[in-house]
Amino acid sequence: MQVQIEDVSPIEKKLIVEVPWDHVNNVLGEMYRELSKSVQLKGFRKGKVPRSVLQQVYGKRIHVEVAERLIREGFLAAATEHELEAVSEPKVDELPAIKRGQPFSFEAVVEVRGEVVPENYVGMELTQRPLAIEDEEVDQAIEALRREHTELMPIESRDLTARTDVLTVSVEGTIGDESVGPAEIQVDLGEDEREALPGLHAALTGIPINAEEHPVELELPAHDHAHDEGDHDHDHDHEPRKASLKITIRDARQKHIPELDDDFVQDVERGQTVDDLRQSLRADIEKRKTKQIEGEVRNAALKELVARNQIPVAPALVDRGIQFRFQQLQAMMGMPSQSRQVPDDMRSHLAEAALEDIRGQLLLEAVADKEDLKVADEDIETRLSEIASERDEPVARVRAEYDRDDRLDSLRYQMRQEKVLQFLVERAIVTEAEPEPADAAAAEDSASTDAAEDAAKGADDKDSAPASEPAAE
Repeated sequence: MQVQIEDVSPIEKKLIVEVPWDHVNNVLGEMYRELSKSVQLKGFRKGKVPRSVLQQVYGKRIHVEVAERLIREGFLAAATEHELEAVSEPKVDELPAIKRGQPFSFEAVVEVRGEVVPENYVGMELTQRPLAIEDEEVDQAIEALRREHTELMPIESRDLTARTDVLTVSVEGTIGDESVGPAEIQVDLGEDEREALPGLHAALTGIPINAEEHPVELELPAHDHAHDEGDHDHDHDHEPRKASLKITIRDARQKHIPELDDDFVQDVERGQTVDDLRQSLRADIEKRKTKQIEGEVRNAALKELVARNQIPVAPALVDRGIQFRFQQLQAMMGMPSQSRQVPDDMRSHLAEAALEDIRGQLLLEAVADKEDLKVADEDIETRLSEIASERDEPVARVRAEYDRDDRLDSLRYQMRQEKVLQFLVERAIVTEAEPEPADAAAAEDSASTDAAEDAAKGADDKDSAPASEPAAE
Protein backbone atom coordinates (compact mmCIF):
# COMPACT_ATOMS: atom_id res chain seq x y z
CA MET A 1 0.00 0.00 0.00
CA GLN A 2 1.43 3.36 -1.06
CA VAL A 3 0.50 6.48 0.93
CA GLN A 4 1.25 10.13 0.24
CA ILE A 5 0.39 12.95 2.65
CA GLU A 6 -0.21 16.54 1.56
CA ASP A 7 -0.90 19.53 3.77
CA VAL A 8 -4.24 21.19 3.08
CA SER A 9 -4.19 23.47 6.13
CA PRO A 10 -2.66 23.37 9.62
CA ILE A 11 -5.59 21.17 10.69
CA GLU A 12 -6.24 19.17 7.50
CA LYS A 13 -4.26 16.54 5.62
CA LYS A 14 -4.92 15.00 2.23
CA LEU A 15 -4.26 11.26 1.97
CA ILE A 16 -3.43 9.83 -1.44
CA VAL A 17 -3.58 6.05 -1.12
CA GLU A 18 -3.00 3.28 -3.64
CA VAL A 19 -3.92 -0.31 -2.75
CA PRO A 20 -2.36 -3.08 -4.91
CA TRP A 21 -4.78 -5.20 -6.96
CA ASP A 22 -3.68 -8.40 -5.20
CA HIS A 23 -5.00 -7.09 -1.88
CA VAL A 24 -8.17 -5.74 -3.52
CA ASN A 25 -8.78 -9.14 -5.10
CA ASN A 26 -8.21 -10.92 -1.79
CA VAL A 27 -10.76 -8.70 -0.06
CA LEU A 28 -13.26 -9.26 -2.87
CA GLY A 29 -12.79 -13.00 -2.56
CA GLU A 30 -13.25 -12.87 1.21
CA MET A 31 -16.45 -10.84 0.89
CA TYR A 32 -17.93 -13.20 -1.72
CA ARG A 33 -17.05 -16.24 0.39
CA GLU A 34 -18.81 -14.71 3.42
CA LEU A 35 -21.81 -13.83 1.26
CA SER A 36 -21.97 -17.37 -0.18
CA LYS A 37 -22.31 -18.82 3.33
CA SER A 38 -25.48 -16.91 4.09
CA VAL A 39 -27.25 -16.24 0.79
CA GLN A 40 -29.92 -18.51 -0.67
CA LEU A 41 -30.77 -18.41 -4.37
CA LYS A 42 -33.29 -20.54 -6.17
CA GLY A 43 -31.67 -23.53 -7.84
CA PHE A 44 -28.57 -23.55 -5.64
CA ARG A 45 -27.81 -25.15 -2.33
CA LYS A 46 -26.83 -22.81 0.51
CA GLY A 47 -23.08 -22.15 0.37
CA LYS A 48 -22.81 -23.50 -3.20
CA VAL A 49 -23.78 -20.43 -5.23
CA PRO A 50 -21.03 -19.78 -7.84
CA ARG A 51 -19.15 -16.50 -7.53
CA SER A 52 -20.15 -15.53 -11.08
CA VAL A 53 -23.82 -15.69 -10.07
CA LEU A 54 -23.17 -13.72 -6.88
CA GLN A 55 -21.38 -11.06 -8.93
CA GLN A 56 -24.39 -10.68 -11.21
CA VAL A 57 -26.83 -10.33 -8.32
CA TYR A 58 -24.77 -8.61 -5.63
CA GLY A 59 -21.77 -7.20 -7.50
CA LYS A 60 -22.60 -3.51 -7.09
CA ARG A 61 -23.28 -3.85 -3.37
CA ILE A 62 -20.11 -5.89 -2.78
CA HIS A 63 -17.97 -3.37 -4.68
CA VAL A 64 -19.32 -0.51 -2.54
CA GLU A 65 -18.68 -2.42 0.67
CA VAL A 66 -15.16 -3.41 -0.41
CA ALA A 67 -14.34 0.17 -1.47
CA GLU A 68 -15.50 1.48 1.92
CA ARG A 69 -13.46 -1.18 3.71
CA LEU A 70 -10.33 -0.39 1.68
CA ILE A 71 -10.71 3.30 2.49
CA ARG A 72 -10.95 2.53 6.21
CA GLU A 73 -7.92 0.23 6.01
CA GLY A 74 -5.95 2.80 4.03
CA PHE A 75 -6.85 5.55 6.47
CA LEU A 76 -5.76 3.52 9.49
CA ALA A 77 -2.54 2.46 7.80
CA ALA A 78 -1.73 6.05 6.83
CA ALA A 79 -2.55 7.35 10.30
CA THR A 80 -0.30 4.72 11.88
CA GLU A 81 2.59 4.99 9.44
CA HIS A 82 2.69 8.81 9.42
CA GLU A 83 1.62 9.28 13.06
CA LEU A 84 -1.37 11.39 12.12
CA GLU A 85 -3.33 12.61 15.12
CA ALA A 86 -6.63 12.34 13.27
CA VAL A 87 -9.74 13.70 14.95
CA SER A 88 -12.30 12.85 12.27
CA GLU A 89 -13.20 10.17 9.79
CA PRO A 90 -11.74 10.60 6.28
CA LYS A 91 -13.88 12.57 3.81
CA VAL A 92 -13.97 11.20 0.27
CA ASP A 93 -15.74 13.30 -2.37
CA GLU A 94 -16.67 10.33 -4.54
CA LEU A 95 -16.37 6.62 -3.88
CA PRO A 96 -13.83 5.27 -6.42
CA ALA A 97 -14.79 2.32 -8.62
CA ILE A 98 -13.03 -1.03 -8.33
CA LYS A 99 -11.54 -2.03 -11.68
CA ARG A 100 -10.34 -5.56 -12.29
CA GLY A 101 -6.56 -5.89 -12.40
CA GLN A 102 -5.95 -2.28 -11.35
CA PRO A 103 -4.85 -0.80 -8.01
CA PHE A 104 -7.57 0.82 -5.97
CA SER A 105 -6.75 4.52 -5.49
CA PHE A 106 -8.49 7.16 -3.47
CA GLU A 107 -7.97 10.64 -2.05
CA ALA A 108 -9.38 11.65 1.30
CA VAL A 109 -9.18 14.70 3.53
CA VAL A 110 -8.93 14.18 7.27
CA GLU A 111 -8.94 16.67 10.14
CA VAL A 112 -6.00 16.51 12.54
CA ARG A 113 -5.10 18.11 15.82
CA GLY A 114 -2.31 19.99 14.12
CA GLU A 115 1.00 21.04 15.57
CA VAL A 116 0.60 23.33 18.56
CA VAL A 117 3.57 25.52 19.42
CA PRO A 118 2.67 27.65 22.45
CA GLU A 119 4.30 31.06 22.72
CA ASN A 120 4.53 33.90 25.24
CA TYR A 121 3.27 31.83 28.15
CA VAL A 122 5.97 32.86 30.63
CA GLY A 123 5.68 36.22 32.32
CA MET A 124 1.97 36.76 31.67
CA GLU A 125 0.53 39.68 33.62
CA LEU A 126 -2.32 38.52 35.83
CA THR A 127 -4.41 40.15 38.55
CA GLN A 128 -5.75 38.49 41.66
CA ARG A 129 -8.06 39.94 44.28
CA PRO A 130 -6.62 40.27 47.78
CA LEU A 131 -7.68 37.90 50.51
CA ALA A 132 -10.00 39.74 52.89
CA ILE A 133 -12.16 38.30 55.66
CA GLU A 134 -14.70 40.56 57.32
CA ASP A 135 -15.86 40.06 60.91
CA GLU A 136 -19.41 39.83 59.52
CA GLU A 137 -18.46 36.69 57.63
CA VAL A 138 -17.21 35.06 60.82
CA ASP A 139 -20.40 36.12 62.63
CA GLN A 140 -22.52 34.58 59.85
CA ALA A 141 -20.53 31.36 60.04
CA ILE A 142 -21.09 31.21 63.80
CA GLU A 143 -24.85 31.72 63.37
CA ALA A 144 -24.97 29.03 60.68
CA LEU A 145 -23.15 26.64 63.01
CA ARG A 146 -25.57 27.40 65.83
CA ARG A 147 -28.59 26.81 63.56
CA GLU A 148 -26.99 23.58 62.41
CA HIS A 149 -27.08 22.34 66.02
CA THR A 150 -30.66 23.39 66.63
CA GLU A 151 -32.61 20.98 68.85
CA LEU A 152 -36.38 20.41 68.83
CA MET A 153 -37.63 20.54 72.41
CA PRO A 154 -41.06 19.84 73.95
CA ILE A 155 -43.22 22.97 74.49
CA GLU A 156 -43.88 23.34 78.22
CA SER A 157 -44.30 27.03 79.03
CA ARG A 158 -47.13 28.03 76.68
CA ASP A 159 -50.34 26.80 75.07
CA LEU A 160 -50.18 28.58 71.69
CA THR A 161 -47.87 27.99 68.73
CA ALA A 162 -45.10 30.47 67.92
CA ARG A 163 -42.80 31.23 64.99
CA THR A 164 -40.04 29.23 66.68
CA ASP A 165 -42.05 26.01 66.43
CA VAL A 166 -41.93 22.97 64.17
CA LEU A 167 -45.30 21.22 63.85
CA THR A 168 -46.34 17.81 62.62
CA VAL A 169 -49.89 18.29 61.35
CA SER A 170 -52.62 16.32 59.66
CA VAL A 171 -54.21 18.21 56.74
CA GLU A 172 -57.54 17.55 55.06
CA GLY A 173 -59.77 19.70 52.87
CA THR A 174 -59.86 21.23 49.41
CA ILE A 175 -57.67 23.45 47.25
CA GLY A 176 -59.79 24.93 44.53
CA ASP A 177 -61.89 22.07 43.19
CA GLU A 178 -59.45 19.40 44.35
CA SER A 179 -59.55 17.31 47.51
CA VAL A 180 -56.50 17.18 49.74
CA GLY A 181 -55.54 14.56 52.31
CA PRO A 182 -55.81 13.36 54.82
CA ALA A 183 -52.02 13.78 54.77
CA GLU A 184 -49.41 14.32 57.48
CA ILE A 185 -46.74 16.96 56.90
CA GLN A 186 -44.10 18.80 58.93
CA VAL A 187 -44.27 22.59 59.05
CA ASP A 188 -41.45 24.85 60.27
CA LEU A 189 -43.26 28.07 61.13
CA GLY A 190 -40.04 30.10 60.94
CA GLU A 191 -39.03 29.00 57.43
CA ASP A 192 -41.32 30.97 55.11
CA GLU A 193 -39.22 30.20 52.04
CA ARG A 194 -40.26 26.55 52.43
CA GLU A 195 -43.94 27.31 52.93
CA ALA A 196 -46.18 24.64 51.39
CA LEU A 197 -49.00 27.15 50.76
CA PRO A 198 -48.75 30.95 50.89
CA GLY A 199 -50.09 32.16 54.22
CA LEU A 200 -50.11 28.74 55.90
CA HIS A 201 -47.41 29.58 58.45
CA ALA A 202 -49.16 32.75 59.56
CA ALA A 203 -52.46 30.84 59.84
CA LEU A 204 -50.85 28.21 62.08
CA THR A 205 -49.07 30.71 64.35
CA GLY A 206 -50.84 31.57 67.61
CA ILE A 207 -53.28 28.64 67.62
CA PRO A 208 -53.52 26.01 70.41
CA ILE A 209 -50.70 23.51 70.28
CA ASN A 210 -53.27 20.71 70.68
CA ALA A 211 -55.63 22.08 68.00
CA GLU A 212 -57.93 19.57 66.31
CA GLU A 213 -59.59 20.19 62.95
CA HIS A 214 -58.61 23.84 63.16
CA PRO A 215 -60.17 25.64 60.14
CA VAL A 216 -57.79 27.45 57.78
CA GLU A 217 -59.00 29.52 54.84
CA LEU A 218 -56.36 30.73 52.36
CA GLU A 219 -56.55 32.61 49.08
CA LEU A 220 -53.89 31.37 46.69
CA PRO A 221 -52.47 32.71 43.44
CA ALA A 222 -53.68 30.98 40.27
CA HIS A 223 -51.80 27.80 39.47
CA ASP A 224 -49.82 27.76 42.68
CA HIS A 225 -46.99 25.23 42.41
CA ALA A 226 -48.22 23.35 45.46
CA HIS A 227 -51.34 22.09 43.71
CA ASP A 228 -53.31 21.68 40.45
CA GLU A 229 -50.67 19.51 38.80
CA GLY A 230 -53.36 17.75 36.84
CA ASP A 231 -55.62 20.79 36.23
CA HIS A 232 -56.02 21.64 32.58
CA ASP A 233 -58.90 24.12 32.87
CA HIS A 234 -57.21 27.04 31.10
CA ASP A 235 -60.35 29.19 31.35
CA HIS A 236 -59.47 29.85 34.98
CA ASP A 237 -55.72 30.38 34.57
CA HIS A 238 -55.81 33.88 36.10
CA GLU A 239 -58.41 33.33 38.81
CA PRO A 240 -57.25 33.07 42.45
CA ARG A 241 -58.00 29.82 44.23
CA LYS A 242 -59.22 29.19 47.72
CA ALA A 243 -57.94 26.59 50.13
CA SER A 244 -60.32 25.33 52.82
CA LEU A 245 -58.44 23.10 55.21
CA LYS A 246 -58.82 21.46 58.60
CA ILE A 247 -55.56 21.17 60.53
CA THR A 248 -54.92 18.84 63.46
CA ILE A 249 -51.60 19.27 65.28
CA ARG A 250 -50.11 15.84 66.02
CA ASP A 251 -46.89 17.13 67.56
CA ALA A 252 -45.45 20.55 68.37
CA ARG A 253 -41.81 21.25 69.19
CA GLN A 254 -39.93 24.49 69.72
CA LYS A 255 -36.55 25.09 68.17
CA HIS A 256 -33.76 25.59 70.65
CA ILE A 257 -30.70 27.25 69.16
CA PRO A 258 -27.73 26.77 71.51
CA GLU A 259 -26.22 29.80 73.22
CA LEU A 260 -22.86 30.99 72.01
CA ASP A 261 -20.68 30.11 74.97
CA ASP A 262 -17.67 27.98 75.83
CA ASP A 263 -19.85 24.90 76.41
CA PHE A 264 -21.19 25.14 72.87
CA VAL A 265 -17.66 25.51 71.47
CA GLN A 266 -16.55 22.38 73.29
CA ASP A 267 -19.67 20.46 72.21
CA VAL A 268 -18.92 21.14 68.52
CA GLU A 269 -15.22 20.35 69.11
CA ARG A 270 -13.96 23.70 67.86
CA GLY A 271 -11.64 24.51 70.74
CA GLN A 272 -12.28 25.56 74.33
CA THR A 273 -13.50 29.14 74.12
CA VAL A 274 -15.62 31.37 71.87
CA ASP A 275 -12.42 33.04 70.73
CA ASP A 276 -11.10 29.63 69.67
CA LEU A 277 -14.29 29.11 67.66
CA ARG A 278 -13.91 32.46 65.89
CA GLN A 279 -10.31 31.67 64.99
CA SER A 280 -11.26 28.20 63.76
CA LEU A 281 -14.09 29.50 61.54
CA ARG A 282 -11.90 32.32 60.27
CA ALA A 283 -9.31 29.73 59.23
CA ASP A 284 -12.01 27.77 57.40
CA ILE A 285 -13.14 30.90 55.55
CA GLU A 286 -9.53 31.76 54.72
CA LYS A 287 -8.94 28.29 53.32
CA ARG A 288 -12.10 28.41 51.21
CA LYS A 289 -11.41 31.92 49.89
CA THR A 290 -7.77 31.14 49.18
CA LYS A 291 -8.81 28.13 47.11
CA GLN A 292 -11.35 30.25 45.25
CA ILE A 293 -8.82 33.01 44.52
CA GLU A 294 -6.26 30.46 43.32
CA GLY A 295 -8.90 29.02 41.00
CA GLU A 296 -9.69 32.48 39.64
CA VAL A 297 -6.02 33.15 38.91
CA ARG A 298 -5.62 29.79 37.16
CA ASN A 299 -8.68 30.56 35.04
CA ALA A 300 -7.20 33.95 34.22
CA ALA A 301 -3.93 32.30 33.22
CA LEU A 302 -5.73 29.91 30.88
CA LYS A 303 -7.75 32.74 29.37
CA GLU A 304 -4.60 34.79 28.77
CA LEU A 305 -2.78 31.77 27.31
CA VAL A 306 -5.59 31.27 24.80
CA ALA A 307 -5.70 34.99 23.97
CA ARG A 308 -1.96 34.93 23.18
CA ASN A 309 -2.18 31.74 21.08
CA GLN A 310 -5.17 31.80 18.72
CA ILE A 311 -4.33 28.42 17.20
CA PRO A 312 -6.60 26.87 14.55
CA VAL A 313 -8.85 24.07 15.80
CA ALA A 314 -10.35 21.24 13.75
CA PRO A 315 -14.14 21.59 13.36
CA ALA A 316 -14.54 17.98 14.54
CA LEU A 317 -12.99 18.92 17.88
CA VAL A 318 -15.24 21.94 18.21
CA ASP A 319 -18.27 19.72 17.52
CA ARG A 320 -17.07 17.37 20.23
CA GLY A 321 -16.67 20.31 22.61
CA ILE A 322 -20.20 21.53 21.83
CA GLN A 323 -21.57 18.05 22.55
CA PHE A 324 -19.64 17.89 25.83
CA ARG A 325 -20.96 21.27 26.98
CA PHE A 326 -24.50 20.27 25.96
CA GLN A 327 -24.28 17.11 28.06
CA GLN A 328 -23.03 19.15 31.02
CA LEU A 329 -25.94 21.54 30.57
CA GLN A 330 -28.38 18.62 30.45
CA ALA A 331 -26.97 17.27 33.72
CA MET A 332 -27.01 20.65 35.48
CA MET A 333 -30.53 21.59 34.35
CA GLY A 334 -32.04 18.14 34.74
CA MET A 335 -32.82 18.00 31.02
CA PRO A 336 -33.74 14.64 29.46
CA SER A 337 -30.46 12.93 28.59
CA GLN A 338 -32.05 10.79 25.87
CA SER A 339 -31.73 13.66 23.40
CA ARG A 340 -28.11 13.86 22.28
CA GLN A 341 -28.86 16.13 19.31
CA VAL A 342 -27.83 19.72 20.06
CA PRO A 343 -30.50 22.18 18.87
CA ASP A 344 -29.23 24.58 16.18
CA ASP A 345 -29.84 27.72 18.22
CA MET A 346 -28.04 26.21 21.22
CA ARG A 347 -25.19 24.97 19.01
CA SER A 348 -24.40 28.51 17.85
CA HIS A 349 -24.57 29.72 21.45
CA LEU A 350 -22.15 27.01 22.67
CA ALA A 351 -19.75 27.11 19.70
CA GLU A 352 -17.52 30.00 20.80
CA ALA A 353 -17.09 28.71 24.34
CA ALA A 354 -16.41 25.19 23.03
CA LEU A 355 -13.76 26.56 20.65
CA GLU A 356 -12.00 28.32 23.53
CA ASP A 357 -12.28 25.17 25.66
CA ILE A 358 -10.53 23.07 23.02
CA ARG A 359 -7.89 25.72 22.37
CA GLY A 360 -7.16 25.76 26.08
CA GLN A 361 -6.86 21.97 26.29
CA LEU A 362 -4.55 21.76 23.27
CA LEU A 363 -2.36 24.58 24.55
CA LEU A 364 -2.08 23.12 28.05
CA GLU A 365 -1.05 19.76 26.58
CA ALA A 366 1.51 21.49 24.36
CA VAL A 367 2.99 23.44 27.29
CA ALA A 368 3.12 20.24 29.35
CA ASP A 369 5.02 18.47 26.55
CA LYS A 370 7.37 21.40 25.98
CA GLU A 371 8.16 21.78 29.69
CA ASP A 372 8.16 18.02 30.33
CA LEU A 373 5.52 18.31 33.05
CA LYS A 374 4.33 14.88 34.18
CA VAL A 375 2.11 13.37 36.85
CA ALA A 376 3.97 10.69 38.80
CA ASP A 377 2.31 7.56 40.14
CA GLU A 378 2.79 8.84 43.68
CA ASP A 379 0.83 11.99 42.71
CA ILE A 380 -2.06 9.78 41.63
CA GLU A 381 -1.92 7.90 44.93
CA THR A 382 -1.97 11.18 46.86
CA ARG A 383 -5.04 12.38 44.96
CA LEU A 384 -6.82 9.06 45.51
CA SER A 385 -6.06 9.36 49.23
CA GLU A 386 -7.57 12.87 49.23
CA ILE A 387 -10.71 11.62 47.48
CA ALA A 388 -10.98 8.73 49.92
CA SER A 389 -10.65 11.13 52.86
CA GLU A 390 -13.38 13.41 51.47
CA ARG A 391 -15.69 10.43 50.99
CA ASP A 392 -14.67 8.82 54.29
CA GLU A 393 -13.86 5.58 52.49
CA PRO A 394 -10.78 3.31 52.43
CA VAL A 395 -8.21 4.27 49.82
CA ALA A 396 -8.19 0.71 48.50
CA ARG A 397 -11.91 0.92 47.71
CA VAL A 398 -11.52 4.23 45.83
CA ARG A 399 -8.53 2.90 43.88
CA ALA A 400 -10.45 -0.27 42.96
CA GLU A 401 -13.37 1.87 41.77
CA TYR A 402 -11.12 3.98 39.53
CA ASP A 403 -9.44 0.84 38.16
CA ARG A 404 -12.78 -0.86 37.51
CA ASP A 405 -14.25 2.15 35.71
CA ASP A 406 -11.06 2.94 33.73
CA ARG A 407 -10.91 6.43 35.22
CA LEU A 408 -7.24 6.59 36.15
CA ASP A 409 -6.17 7.92 32.75
CA SER A 410 -8.76 10.68 32.94
CA LEU A 411 -7.63 11.51 36.48
CA ARG A 412 -4.01 11.68 35.33
CA TYR A 413 -5.04 13.94 32.40
CA GLN A 414 -6.93 16.28 34.72
CA MET A 415 -4.03 16.44 37.18
CA ARG A 416 -1.56 17.16 34.39
CA GLN A 417 -3.63 20.13 33.23
CA GLU A 418 -3.81 21.38 36.82
CA LYS A 419 -0.03 21.10 37.00
CA VAL A 420 0.40 23.16 33.83
CA LEU A 421 -1.93 25.87 35.13
CA GLN A 422 0.05 26.04 38.36
CA PHE A 423 3.26 26.26 36.29
CA LEU A 424 1.82 29.21 34.34
CA VAL A 425 0.75 31.04 37.50
CA GLU A 426 4.11 30.52 39.19
CA ARG A 427 5.86 32.07 36.18
CA ALA A 428 3.38 34.90 35.75
CA ILE A 429 3.58 38.46 37.08
CA VAL A 430 0.67 38.43 39.52
CA THR A 431 -0.56 41.73 40.94
CA GLU A 432 -3.07 42.09 43.76
CA ALA A 433 -5.96 44.43 43.02
CA GLU A 434 -9.65 44.71 43.73
CA PRO A 435 -11.54 43.47 40.68
CA GLU A 436 -13.70 45.78 38.61
CA PRO A 437 -17.43 45.25 39.25
CA ALA A 438 -17.89 43.48 35.91
CA ASP A 439 -14.88 41.23 36.56
CA ALA A 440 -16.13 40.42 40.05
CA ALA A 441 -19.52 39.41 38.68
CA ALA A 442 -17.86 37.27 36.01
CA ALA A 443 -15.67 35.58 38.64
CA GLU A 444 -18.73 34.86 40.77
CA ASP A 445 -20.59 33.41 37.76
CA SER A 446 -17.55 31.32 36.88
CA ALA A 447 -17.32 29.97 40.42
CA SER A 448 -21.03 29.09 40.36
CA THR A 449 -20.68 27.39 36.99
CA ASP A 450 -17.61 25.43 38.12
CA ALA A 451 -19.46 24.29 41.25
CA ALA A 452 -22.48 23.21 39.23
CA GLU A 453 -20.31 21.35 36.74
CA ASP A 454 -18.45 19.62 39.55
CA ALA A 455 -21.76 18.56 41.04
CA ALA A 456 -22.95 17.27 37.69
CA LYS A 457 -19.79 15.22 37.15
CA GLY A 458 -19.53 14.02 40.74
CA ALA A 459 -18.28 15.87 43.75
CA ASP A 460 -15.30 13.54 44.16
CA ASP A 461 -14.45 13.12 40.50
CA LYS A 462 -14.10 16.16 38.30
CA ASP A 463 -12.19 14.28 35.62
CA SER A 464 -13.73 13.52 32.26
CA ALA A 465 -12.57 12.34 28.87
CA PRO A 466 -10.78 15.24 27.14
CA ALA A 467 -12.80 16.67 24.30
CA SER A 468 -9.57 16.93 22.28
CA GLU A 469 -8.96 13.19 22.37
CA PRO A 470 -8.33 12.02 18.76
CA ALA A 471 -10.86 9.93 16.89
CA ALA A 472 -8.22 7.58 15.53
CA GLU A 473 -4.56 7.13 16.02
